[in-house]
Amino acid sequence: MSFRIVALMLALIPLPAFAGAISLDGITFLEASDNIRLVAAGGSGTLEDPYVIQEEILGEGEAIIKVRIDEASFGSRLGTTHAIGFALRKEVTNRTARSWDFFVIELEFEVGKGSDYYDGLSFAQSTRANRPFRSDRFVKVDDMTEPRDMIRFSDGRVDIADSANFLVSITHTAPLPEFYLVQHIRRPFAMNPSPQRMVADARSPQGQNAAQ
Repeated sequence: MSFRIVALMLALIPLPAFAGAISLDGITFLEASDNIRLVAAGGSGTLEDPYVIQEEILGEGEAIIKVRIDEASFGSRLGTTHAIGFALRKEVTNRTARSWDFFVIELEFEVGKGSDYYDGLSFAQSTRANRPFRSDRFVKVDDMTEPRDMIRFSDGRVDIADSANFLVSITHTAPLPEFYLVQHIRRPFAMNPSPQRMVADARSPQGQNAAQ
């Protein structure tokens, strides 16, 4: 059989509607941006056996995973009173062109619109489940609940081709939610010193002393 015939046969094979998805017991994780690749997943979502997602971030911008609870009987695997609850460990490999010194995991029902206090979705707010949240590559962890649900990791570094682990917990007050884990690998512009501020600091007596 010629190569051209084989290629034609392969082209006629229907592809899955969403190839970048991994389903476990009652839950599905899906690639929701083109700069992320889900490699593997496992675990049961309990504190003793958290879900483990192995993923690669391939480029700049927000790296987004859609989370879908598939069974109404899923329950809280954290032992809390929430309708939904699970522990999650993420193993993230840096496949971008630059090192990271900052990483944020944010919850959103709609991409671009942060989760607020009233939507029932949070990083196990008002519980101690898995707290303090942690990472093996970042020392500082800002556990933020207002005005948006996000966990901000800093004071560390993930070099190109290296990996970092992040351990968190997620809860929701109603069954069968669909939501997004939005991951930021760059500091927001407002968090970085502006060029004007840097110039002003350099001209100050303190800045001149530091430069000497």
